[in-house]
Amino acid sequence: MQLIYKFLLLFFCSFSALAQVKLPVNELGQVQYQEIVRLPDAKRPAKQIMEQAREWGEEHYGSIQTAQQQYDPEHNILFIKASYPINNQLVRYTLTIEPKYGRYRATLTDLIAENNGLNVPIQATSPTAEELHRAAGGNATSKDVIEQTVQQQTELYQQLDKACRATLASLKQALTED
Repeated sequence: MQLIYKFLLLFFCSFSALAQVKLPVNELGQVQYQEIVRLPDAKRPAKQIMEQAREWGEEHYGSIQTAQQQYDPEHNILFIKASYPINNQLVRYTLTIEPKYGRYRATLTDLIAENNGLNVPIQATSPTAEELHRAAGGNATSKDVIEQTVQQQTELYQQLDKACRATLASLKQALTED
């Protein structure tokens, strides 16, 4: 009997060995990447910043047919809806660019993973093996299947984190260059 307890303990502890990826969240707990950037030219007008942001958007997303840009001239806000192709699935997102005098705020939100017709919002942390085991109602027959799923989700979250940060870095580089 004691051997069974040791086996179960080892079984569940080995699930924890895979690192959980945590993504940045807003005050509501939703995944959100946000940067407020003060530009070197502190007197640059918001309209000029928006023109540069729109040019960046055309260069960055111009060849992607599924990307959509919407400009709100009344509030001087640019909305870009696009997606990252990551491991045979798409992760859709919305990028909002809000320029002000000498600075701008860029916010990446609404991250949703699409795979084979299934749409799942990206959570703040990648799932653990324990969470997947519980979600399966304890009916998961193979530890290997759960560990493989955890590994795939961990890789997805890692690649998504890199892609989001790279998008914001690309925008920052385009707007801070003279």
